[in-house]
Amino acid sequence: MTESSSKLGRVLVTGASGFVGQHLVAALLDLGFAVVACPGPRELAKELRERCDRLVPGDICDPHVQADALEGVCAVCHLAAYIPERMADHRETLQCHLVNAHATLELGLKASEQGVRRFVHMSSGGIYAASDQPRYETDALYPTECGIGYMASKLSAELYLTDIGRRTPMEVVMLRLGTPYGPGEPPQKVIPTFLRLAEQGKPLCLAKGGLARFNFVYIHDVVGCLLAALSKGPAGIYNLASGEHASLRELAEAVVALFPGREVQLHVEPEVQGAFKGLPPLAIDKARLTWGFNPRPLAVGLQEYKLFLERERDGL
Repeated sequence: MTESSSKLGRVLVTGASGFVGQHLVAALLDLGFAVVACPGPRELAKELRERCDRLVPGDICDPHVQADALEGVCAVCHLAAYIPERMADHRETLQCHLVNAHATLELGLKASEQGVRRFVHMSSGGIYAASDQPRYETDALYPTECGIGYMASKLSAELYLTDIGRRTPMEVVMLRLGTPYGPGEPPQKVIPTFLRLAEQGKPLCLAKGGLARFNFVYIHDVVGCLLAALSKGPAGIYNLASGEHASLRELAEAVVALFPGREVQLHVEPEVQGAFKGLPPLAIDKARLTWGFNPRPLAVGLQEYKLFLERERDGL
């Protein structure tokens, strides 16, 4: 084990089979950590399952699953979340609250009672009030622009964990994540879709003018920050993004630039008044200062992702 892993010992990762979770589990294992993986509804990749110290299947809302998962761990990285397929559907709100808020509260309470030293929780950068200016961790929270039920559940989880952190010795770190992308993400997501279409010379279609803006951040930068947050730095809230705030049109143009030999057209639909503008920009100064966080620019991340997909396609 490395020096940092020997200090932390056994680490619980919830949501271990998700996009971020599988990357994090692999990184922890490569560093020599003992990993307890709580995969959730999807199965963890076989090569990771075989290397984990323990695998705890089941519903993260189940108190018995939580107790089993926490046995013997010194740190927790809580990535498990319920993300509605239809963000605007208020009928999804109860499930969001049960998984994202209430289960997080219960897991945090149990972790603190069992002497867990550090609890890292993945929150959302979408919980800020709408703004064209970069949002800092102390800015107003009023998530009314997108997925109100989901965002409200993530905010509730932050409030619960903040209170637990005040009342117990457990160090609670909350990371407000932008939009992660990179190898292993679902192929229907916007970036792998754009890369695939551009490689085929097909047009990229942009609804409503392609004006919605997001905080895209490369998956390896996300995992690097998670590893740092598990081992050092003051407890508290941190934004986790790339420092760039790109529109979908700017994203499409950056993807097209990766294929200079192809005639890739952008089909831009007309703007729609009152359309969703995306999520507010996230300032990452605090993460830079605390962990030396230095995420790669979008253009660099896209190039790396493109090369990965090419190697995967060629079986390399």
